[in-house]
Amino acid sequence: MSQTARVGAFMLVALIVLGVFIVKIEELPLGSKGGRTRVQATFVSVAGLDEKSPVRIAGVRIGLVENVELLGDRAVVTLALEPGVKLHRGAHAEVTSLGMLGDKYVELYAGDLDAPLLEPGTVLSGESPTGFDKVLKTVGDVGEDVKAVTGSLRQSLGGPEGQRRLDDIVENIRQLTAEVKAMVANNRSNVDATLGNFREFSETLKSELPKLAEKLNALANHVDSVIADNREGIKGSVDNIRDLSGRLRTSADNINDITGKIARGEGSIGKLVNDEETINNLNSTLKSVESGVSSLKNTLGRAEKWRLDMNVRTELLPGLDIDSKSRSVLGFDLHTSDVRFFRVELVSTPYGRISKYTDTVTVTYPDGHSETTVTTKSQDSDAASVNAQVGYHYGPYTLRAGLMESKGGVGIDRDLLGKKLRVSLDAFDFNRETKPPHLRLEGRYYLTKNIFGYAGWDDPVWKVRSSVLFGGGVTWGDDDVKYLLGTAASVGSAK
Repeated sequence: MSQTARVGAFMLVALIVLGVFIVKIEELPLGSKGGRTRVQATFVSVAGLDEKSPVRIAGVRIGLVENVELLGDRAVVTLALEPGVKLHRGAHAEVTSLGMLGDKYVELYAGDLDAPLLEPGTVLSGESPTGFDKVLKTVGDVGEDVKAVTGSLRQSLGGPEGQRRLDDIVENIRQLTAEVKAMVANNRSNVDATLGNFREFSETLKSELPKLAEKLNALANHVDSVIADNREGIKGSVDNIRDLSGRLRTSADNINDITGKIARGEGSIGKLVNDEETINNLNSTLKSVESGVSSLKNTLGRAEKWRLDMNVRTELLPGLDIDSKSRSVLGFDLHTSDVRFFRVELVSTPYGRISKYTDTVTVTYPDGHSETTVTTKSQDSDAASVNAQVGYHYGPYTLRAGLMESKGGVGIDRDLLGKKLRVSLDAFDFNRETKPPHLRLEGRYYLTKNIFGYAGWDDPVWKVRSSVLFGGGVTWGDDDVKYLLGTAASVGSAK
């Protein structure tokens, strides 16, 4: 196969791969997905939900979020559902996430399967989850309430003032018992008279008791007849009274047990009431928790602002007089702020990496003398090189510095036409022996959000390696990478 045919075959395969990526990334409705149905749902908030987010029923992916827009003060989400998905009256949607910090998706509830199907054009009602900030605010409010309670207890019972109050209570009890004792001594004659009256009453009761017993027996017989006529209702009432009395007894025992533990200083509340050190420790712990929650909130806030871009590209250098006339790159850009990013790329270059070594040859002649020749040689290897750079954005300009194809270098980019066109100039390998440095001028045009083509001139100062270049590539943002990983996982689980 000729060199031209191989290049053509390579470009054909590359275009097929790009086409597959486009279909996967853009979720083009091809094949069995061509008959998707659209349903709209309204939400108070869809924070964290983006286009192409999954739509699931009972955890099974059955579609994706096609569009998110604002209508008044509510978010309207358009859901593209796979053919065969049926929604019934009573269906609704909910924004949820996979785990505490997982990706957001829409969970659909299809409604009662026995109910009629949902009429076309019906807008579903949506539920939004409680935000993490509200949870943190609630925890903070609870912490403030606990601090207020502990402060009040400490103010009432702590220190010398609290000890004085407890001493006053003990002294009041002592005085009360003394006064009761004195009152009994002063009224002994009255107590004796009362006992005499009880004695006379007992004598009267002794004579009248048989008559009273006879009347009670008659009354009991009457009550028995009434009870016999209403036995079922009375039995239920008695059972209820017995159950209520048992519960009251259990509650009283629990209250006695709790108050006893508090009085003995047992348990957390007992220590709060009786131990000032425990109160101080609790205050310190609450302050630590408050500091930890604030630190966690700041850390999560910074991590949420990071953005990861992935790109793969390949290019041809037809002007080179070597077998390999292509360069391929796979890499990532990590944006840690609006102005700074880090780039790591693996580069397969047509030149490989050049290494130098010294060849020493010693020749001994018949007359006995010898001569040594030292020669410095270089050798090309096919080992891949690396791009590792840090970059900063300054308006439409971007400055980069670091490793370029495993050599030190710098670069500058200029965005034009609303960031659809980017012009770049790189300079690296300043220490090479021939025609330093290595220069590269490139213009990149974005055909879509994810696909770009580019052309330029590589190493114009060294005629042997000077060549025009042209090629194309694909780039993915955070949302696209998450979607591709989710698609790969679902395909793997289906197998």
